[in-house]
Amino acid sequence: MHPDVSSATSANPAERRSFLVRFAAVFTGTLAALFPFAAGWGVLTDPLRRSRRTTAGDNSDPEKFVRICPLDSLPADDTPREFAVSEDVADAWTHSAAQRIGAVFLTRSVKDPNLVVAFTATCPHLGCSVDFDAAKNEFKCPCHASWFDKNGQRISGPSRRGLDPLPVKIASDKDTKEICVQFERFEAGIAERKPIG
Repeated sequence: MHPDVSSATSANPAERRSFLVRFAAVFTGTLAALFPFAAGWGVLTDPLRRSRRTTAGDNSDPEKFVRICPLDSLPADDTPREFAVSEDVADAWTHSAAQRIGAVFLTRSVKDPNLVVAFTATCPHLGCSVDFDAAKNEFKCPCHASWFDKNGQRISGPSRRGLDPLPVKIASDKDTKEICVQFERFEAGIAERKPIG
């Protein structure tokens, strides 16, 4: 047998093994390097994908009502009571369940216990939170002394309009009735009632 042929034949398996080992190392290294990039890309684009899913799957009424409380928890005595408004909040990368987004005053009628009136608890002057003065039967803004009657009409002070009313609906949930409010914010400091956004 020719010596050059045997040495070439014996070198080929070693070279082939060496090539496979290098190829496997490069392939594994590439996968390991791409994984953090792919995971990072998923995190960065998640808000866009979530927005698309929400828009595509949202067939609900644009006038969104937020559950406030059971109807039975509001006494039918014509007295305004303050309730927190809570909702799930999501921004670009975070999602927080049941976050307080504002407050409303609810009044349930003595004559018609199914009639509930709602006002935002935000003063239309500069956005402070109003209080209900039960002794005077009036709403008062503690920041700049705007006063409003029990029906939300402006009495005195720097506010240029009355309290902002909110639509209310009574929803049946199994055996209970729930008070739901279409909560929104309005521009402060102007006479016209203009929703924000």
